[in-house]
Amino acid sequence: MESSSKELLLAIAREAIIEDLTGKVSPTLASVAANPPHDMIGDEGAFVTLRRSDLAPSEPGSLRGCIGNIIGKRPLYRLVQRLACESAFHDPRFRPVRLHELEDLYVELSILTVPIPVEGPEEIEIGRHGVILTSGYHRAVFLPQVATEQGWDRDRMLAHLCMKAGLAPDAYTGGTCNFQVFEALVFSEVD
Repeated sequence: MESSSKELLLAIAREAIIEDLTGKVSPTLASVAANPPHDMIGDEGAFVTLRRSDLAPSEPGSLRGCIGNIIGKRPLYRLVQRLACESAFHDPRFRPVRLHELEDLYVELSILTVPIPVEGPEEIEIGRHGVILTSGYHRAVFLPQVATEQGWDRDRMLAHLCMKAGLAPDAYTGGTCNFQVFEALVFSEVD
């Protein structure tokens, strides 16, 4: 992805939140919608993460919102616009972002490849792969950077992923879980 497209996507995300809070229409979105760059019109999946700028990503409390779609259903720039607002205002783990908080938050985007199935946990590479775990009606996902930020090895990451899915921490060892992996291009306003 071109660096100019990364900058545009980050601006679209921030301006979408500002628009929701103030009613001020996003000039970047209007410009991109009129003539979208080729690398912003695909249907890639994406996550929009909001983090507190006064804390490192691995510190508890740094996360302020994170919502995404593994598979995109719109042009990428529209998906980022929608997910930015969902992350800021509809992540059930947090109260909605307020205008005065924005100056202390930064936007991180993860643009995802299409998930592919793997035979088992031994094929998952920490730091490279995001992981989708499915077992019956239970499902959970971690982005590739989560395990690295938390200092987890593969087994610890999978235990946390199982718990996130509502399963026992060792459920991934029982042969009832299916795994898909994906990669992500991750960039932020502080890069």
